[in-house]
Amino acid sequence: SYLFSIHKITIMKKLLLLTFFLSTLIIFNACDNPEENPCDNDFDQKAMFMNMTNNLIIPAYVDLKTKVASMLSVSKEFRDNPSQNELDALRTAWFDAYLSWQSAAQYDFGPAEQVFLRSSVNNFPLNVDEVDANIQSENYDFDMPDAFDKGFPALDYLLYGVGVDDAEIIAKYATNTDTAKYAQYLSDVIVDIKNRVYHAYNGWLAQNYDETFNNNIGTAAGTSLSLVVNNLNENYELIKREKIGIPSGVLTLDFTNPTKTEAYFSGRSLELAKAALTATKDFYIGKVGIGLDDFLIEIDAKKSNGESLNEAIINQFDISIANLDALSGKLSDEVDNNKTDVETLYNALSGQLINIKTDLPSVLCVSITYIDNPSDSD
Repeated sequence: SYLFSIHKITIMKKLLLLTFFLSTLIIFNACDNPEENPCDNDFDQKAMFMNMTNNLIIPAYVDLKTKVASMLSVSKEFRDNPSQNELDALRTAWFDAYLSWQSAAQYDFGPAEQVFLRSSVNNFPLNVDEVDANIQSENYDFDMPDAFDKGFPALDYLLYGVGVDDAEIIAKYATNTDTAKYAQYLSDVIVDIKNRVYHAYNGWLAQNYDETFNNNIGTAAGTSLSLVVNNLNENYELIKREKIGIPSGVLTLDFTNPTKTEAYFSGRSLELAKAALTATKDFYIGKVGIGLDDFLIEIDAKKSNGESLNEAIINQFDISIANLDALSGKLSDEVDNNKTDVETLYNALSGQLINIKTDLPSVLCVSITYIDNPSDSD
């Protein structure tokens, strides 16, 4: 038995060495014969990255920084004078910043990744019990990226959900016995958003991350192409799953979850979802310049049925946006009252996955490196 085991191990070692030799031979042959290497092409990656930097990423962070700075300024006015006018002004400033965030959300690499930007400013659904406990205890720490007690969702609750009507909400910051606690928590949430957004902004504009990104060509993990493809996919799946899938009930045995929509308390989920999906399409096409679409066109990327991969991706984006436009009002109402159309939207979003998560990385020779949610393929 012992000799058999030794013999078996020896055979396995030889097989592994043979496999390694053959794999290496294939790689070297591909490199020696560029026409046989699907990863070899003359596409100008740097030009694409420069377009993304100048026309998408930096403008997104500039706009977000401006909107967050305005929100911070208006919040100070509300704290000094809690009134209907100031509440309305703060709600407007908050939503303007939240809407702006939808464009920046997909650039969660480099400076943004350093401060866990995406998971810090937009983890939803909000843990209301934790927020209430934080306010009462005055003991909280916003440095936990997996927490659900901060960011734009917390402001949605603090500005719309802490009272049955506006008068009761205003009273929380004006006459309530815990006024100082509510005001401090509101301020701390906004300052935390500001600090993280400013860090990302400064990284791109003041610390020259734009040059690092533009020059980081190639297809290996960590290259800009890998960062672009992975973040486009990861953010897209958040749109599909968190914004639409979970509230619709398709991931929870058909039990709808209206309270788990984004911006549940203000009821503005659909506007945010539309902004996010449109921004994702813009990211893919490079908006006004060179994008991933041009890359696929240059290498003549096809799906298994011979269809243009770029055309398939564009068509699926347009179908999903049209299905999203078919919904109206509050998504928290639509998941129950217009269930069929919400599920149609989810199915359209799911139909894009094989295009951008399987076919796109494959033809660009990029690996998906982020951690999947178990039901992301649903």
